[in-house]
Amino acid sequence: MTGPCALHVVGDGPVAEALVSLAGPLGWLVTTSTDDPELPSGVDALVVTSHHDGVDGPAIRAGLEAGTAYVGGMGSRRTQDRRRTWLLDHGVTEDALATVHAPIGLDIGANAPGEIAVAILAEVIAVRAGRTAAGSVGDREGPIHPDLPAGDAYCPGG
Repeated sequence: MTGPCALHVVGDGPVAEALVSLAGPLGWLVTTSTDDPELPSGVDALVVTSHHDGVDGPAIRAGLEAGTAYVGGMGSRRTQDRRRTWLLDHGVTEDALATVHAPIGLDIGANAPGEIAVAILAEVIAVRAGRTAAGSVGDREGPIHPDLPAGDAYCPGG
């Protein structure tokens, strides 16, 4: 890990806003897009908060094709399954999919948008530092919010 991270956030809403706000004090260079899946050059980390078919799959594919060090997508297990199907149908290999962090963020019990953003940024930091032992939400089986009934989780994404 050298120099500041160049973070690109695709999507809008409270989590995307918190990511941008919290990345600044880290000295990170942040770009954003709400509905354009194109990836700026030189991006180290791509965080997709969008839940829109025409945006999130193409953005993740672009990040993988560019060799972006960290590619992650926010969303429920159902959203992840939908994205996975789209990516496979559009030429992304199983090996490439295995590198996508999804659901995104370290498993710290985050629920509020700011907390979720901290969990995501912490996972980006861990990956850039080569720390794979940190507990990721994507590594855990079962619901993302185990203390809530299925379908009751609030999705603060765009």
